[in-house]
Amino acid sequence: MGGFINITAVWFPKWNAEYSFNLLCKVKRVGISEKGKAFLEKSDTAFLNVDGHSAALHKWGSGPKKILFLHGWMSNSQRWLPYAKQLEEDEYTVYALDAPGHGMAKGNHLNVEIYRNALEQSLSIIGSIDTLVCHSLGSLVGSYAYLHSKDIPVKSFVIMGSPSGMDAIFVYFREMLGLSKRAISNLETKINSVLKIHHSEISIAHFFQQVKQPLLVVHEKNDKITPFEPIQRAAEGQALIQTFFTQGQDHNLKGVDTVDKVIQFIKN
Repeated sequence: MGGFINITAVWFPKWNAEYSFNLLCKVKRVGISEKGKAFLEKSDTAFLNVDGHSAALHKWGSGPKKILFLHGWMSNSQRWLPYAKQLEEDEYTVYALDAPGHGMAKGNHLNVEIYRNALEQSLSIIGSIDTLVCHSLGSLVGSYAYLHSKDIPVKSFVIMGSPSGMDAIFVYFREMLGLSKRAISNLETKINSVLKIHHSEISIAHFFQQVKQPLLVVHEKNDKITPFEPIQRAAEGQALIQTFFTQGQDHNLKGVDTVDKVIQFIKN
């Protein structure tokens, strides 16, 4: 497939860019466990139309403090069950968003702009939230949303297992398929026509430098999916940033101590 993309990059650059972009955005859906289904069935779920794509916004509780959770690529809102269990329903209203192509949302296509639009639509429904908790691609989307509009109604952030930026996604795609410079150039042109800011500006380092709200950064030191070192460097010297770096949890960050740390940050 990489060879095919590299050949068409020269002769049919516009078609090539569309093909590569659609391939990059195609979702391989993962299932929901029985426990996850029971958790989601207890929620009030609203289905959103996001520029022709489906998203699902789940809601538990009715408390005055509002929390919104964003999952990562090939994940869904069931991952937030351990967190929701520790947030009292009379004190917190907990929301979790299934991005297009994930969880209970329909479709098989997602990119960071579609996800940002789904987040923006969710915030228009919820209003101001006390903490936005994000994992993996969701962390990049939360950062992108802030970089695009700094008046986003979020009082604090939790960024977990984040990619270092859009450039890291280009590197992964290029190395996976062995893409040529011409093929990557075509893809960059297409992506920049979709995004609201240039892809090079969408990075965790830029977000950490500009964010004014309290922020907790959680990352696994031996993460094989999203490398630790760029996140560690970006967080150094940032007064508003708290860090919690784990060892032995892998990219999913599902350890009990991680859940407890995030809950402590939310409640404080």
